[in-house]
Amino acid sequence: MEAEFLAEIATIVGAVSILLTLLFVIIELKNNVTQARAANIASRDQQYSQFMRYWFEEENFALIQKGRKDYEALDDKEKQKFEYYIDERVRMFSFSLSTGQVSSTPQFHYKRIKEFFKYQGCIQCYEHLVAEKVIPTAWQQHIQEALE
Repeated sequence: MEAEFLAEIATIVGAVSILLTLLFVIIELKNNVTQARAANIASRDQQYSQFMRYWFEEENFALIQKGRKDYEALDDKEKQKFEYYIDERVRMFSFSLSTGQVSSTPQFHYKRIKEFFKYQGCIQCYEHLVAEKVIPTAWQQHIQEALE
């Protein structure tokens, strides 16, 4: 009888220790998710800063200004470079909308997208990239929702 009692206590102690271990694992997983999100945001911010520094160099900024006015007025080399610029911005907008949003609604991001695409040259280039099928459908949906 005493052996059965000890076995039952051992079973209870084992079950409690498994439960505590599971709780510890859950807490650690939550902490890892939080850390991964913070690292993702920091990495995205750093990439965005590098991107903007590159495009604000005098020569590159002049290309942006020219391309914003009229995409069709660019020569082939300029078009290719401007297309890269538009593609990267669309990618940034899409990833911002689909991952860890800065705001609780997409309206914040939509306003930024509308601001970016208010230039005729940007729209022309974007439409060219869509026609060439180099902008994924999911990204197109984000842009379309923002521009409506």
